[in-house]
Amino acid sequence: MLRTRVVTALIITSIGLTAVFVLPAIGFAVFATLILLALGGWEGARLGGLDHAPARAAYTAALILIGALVYWLHEPASIAFWLLPGCVAWIGFLAWLTRPALGAAPRTGNHIFKLITVALILLTGWLALVWLQSVSPWLVLMLLIVIAAADIGAYFTGRKVGGPKLAPSISPGKTRSGALGGLVAAMLATAVAAVILPDSPFGPLQAGLLALVLAAISIGGDLFISLLKRQRQLKDTSDLLPGHGGILDRFDSIGAAAPVFALAVAVMGQ
Repeated sequence: MLRTRVVTALIITSIGLTAVFVLPAIGFAVFATLILLALGGWEGARLGGLDHAPARAAYTAALILIGALVYWLHEPASIAFWLLPGCVAWIGFLAWLTRPALGAAPRTGNHIFKLITVALILLTGWLALVWLQSVSPWLVLMLLIVIAAADIGAYFTGRKVGGPKLAPSISPGKTRSGALGGLVAAMLATAVAAVILPDSPFGPLQAGLLALVLAAISIGGDLFISLLKRQRQLKDTSDLLPGHGGILDRFDSIGAAAPVFALAVAVMGQ
């Protein structure tokens, strides 16, 4: 299982970084649309409660059409306008996640809320990545470093230290010590990346502080998808990626953090 997981991760990383650094802006937008809005949308429809293929296809098609419309309408200078609602929603969602009874038992209601929220994750995350890649592929790499460092730091700290669970009713494997370790790892790695990588608009201190926010929000994204899977009694969003589950299993943290990171880049670039 570990070997399969590692091989899949290497393939995903190779394809993703090649797309980020080799494809022109429009090519990357198409690539991201196919991966996130098409495949991710199909999985999201299932999480949101749509069990029949025609309904899931209609939901996926709607996401693609909305994405195309936003891509056509938005101006690079107004990117903050398009991303701000998603950023505010994620900050509010972090507070919502702190409710003690959240995720205590599987539920099947609130399908509209779930479908809208999944669409928000996919569309704002997709737009943020497409915009960041058009500005500089190195910015996408910096975002990926934040998420990877947070995941690795959380994994090893959680295994070594253990302790109280972060959200036992939603994701029993996550610990508070792991979350703290992930925050620290993300802060340090991103501060170094801000010095080394080209085109960074942030100094090391700014990058480190931003990484704390991004890592916290990425945890929220992970927990939200875990909550939806729990309520739908699913282990993974799909079996598309051997050892990893589906697109949303890999994109949950990035989709949550990407709009906030892109907004910070847009503000610093003004």
